[in-house]
Amino acid sequence: MNHITFVAIAVESYSIEILSSFLKKKGHQTSVVFDPSLFATEVVNSGKIAHFLDHRQQLVKKILSQKPDFVGFSVFTLNYQRALSIARLIKKQSPSTVIIFGGIHPTSVPQLVIREKAVDIVCVGEGEYALNELLNHPKSTNIKNLWFKKGKKIIKNPLRPLIKELNILPLPDKQAFYDIYPGFLTDYYTNSSRGCPFGCTFCANNVLNQVQKGLGPILRRRSPQNLIDELIWAKKNFPIKRITFTDDIFVQDYNWLKIFTRLYSRHIKLPYVALTHPSFIDKKKAKLLKNSGCYFLLFGVQSASEKIRKTVLKRFETNQQIKNAALACHQAKLPFSIDHILNIPGETVTDYIFALKFYKSLKPSLVNCFYLQYFPQTEIIKLAKLSPQTIQKINQGKTSTSLLYGSHHRHFQFLFLLVPILPPFIINFIINKKLYLKKFYPPLFLNAFIKVLLSIRVGRLNVYWGIVKQNLYFLFYNPKLK
Repeated sequence: MNHITFVAIAVESYSIEILSSFLKKKGHQTSVVFDPSLFATEVVNSGKIAHFLDHRQQLVKKILSQKPDFVGFSVFTLNYQRALSIARLIKKQSPSTVIIFGGIHPTSVPQLVIREKAVDIVCVGEGEYALNELLNHPKSTNIKNLWFKKGKKIIKNPLRPLIKELNILPLPDKQAFYDIYPGFLTDYYTNSSRGCPFGCTFCANNVLNQVQKGLGPILRRRSPQNLIDELIWAKKNFPIKRITFTDDIFVQDYNWLKIFTRLYSRHIKLPYVALTHPSFIDKKKAKLLKNSGCYFLLFGVQSASEKIRKTVLKRFETNQQIKNAALACHQAKLPFSIDHILNIPGETVTDYIFALKFYKSLKPSLVNCFYLQYFPQTEIIKLAKLSPQTIQKINQGKTSTSLLYGSHHRHFQFLFLLVPILPPFIINFIINKKLYLKKFYPPLFLNAFIKVLLSIRVGRLNVYWGIVKQNLYFLFYNPKLK
């Protein structure tokens, strides 16, 4: 029996939970340590405070005290450099400890990650069977999905078929994170599927679909009963109050949703949130969601311009489909939000003005604005014509993946935030008088204050309050990772 310690950074990791439970089922020992990354994340970053509150040395001490055979990191671009810094500290104190990097970032640029001195093995794609084989045969370098170092040589093993039947996977190891911080399980995060049928140019799924092409069906899903069994177990074992389904598209299959909502209403009866695509929502689905306990639905729209969506983002839904989805939610009395991406290449002030009017007509509960994130190997990098130097920094996680061009974005970000509460005549007044061109830069606290108020109105305050409570916990109650 071999032991692997997983390192989670800043947030609860569903990937680590599944890997941990899968390996335990196969007879291996696993453990999870948590780096809270206080004031050192993409969202909240303050160098001096982060340095004062840095607990990476204590984290490494805790990892090595467990004497693991392997240390595994689930890595995405925004935490790549943080993960590397911890890996280097481990190697400095224990050069023989074998370190594995997996996740979307190593899957996107394995040739760069494997060159790092602190990284011994890179997992490309799914890790369950690859890690099990590695723990069974720790000296082997002939394991599909894994890249190894052998002297100066890099061994690039091919990929194995995708896991088609998700029902065979065990329940996620939620206990590991509950033991770290019980608040993780108040809002219960889970997933019913793997893969996304779309290939949006800005999304990591765009890369994953290419890497895993030909290895099996891209979209795979657990049965409704399998998902319900997990939630029944979770209700018995943890103090959960709400559930969030993190699938990219939760409602694509009406028959699946019909069975699921019937079982959910009978056995779970907790409020839940889901993400979806506007082309998959109609009156029947909206009604099923609302009646079964869904209290909020998140739509990814990204741009109000059909031209931009089609030519730049490779999203082919029409504005009429978006209108129909919004109308279906209103008729079912199901609150919803719209995600909008700022700084898309080719999008103009005229497009933003149209978006203000369009979103106002949809009457969403929230408009969430995000700056375009450039992730390694995504197609939008070519469309944006970024410099080779910038692309290299993105691949290394050494620059913000959100690169801003132009000065009008903050104006419109603030106006989009006000869409749910401003009367149409005020929006028209702002547009007609071109007030968006005025040099008014609303302070961040004002944006945050308005968003919190809107979130309270739709019962979503827990999202922000949960982040605050988590940071307070690790700041005061558990400062030395005991």
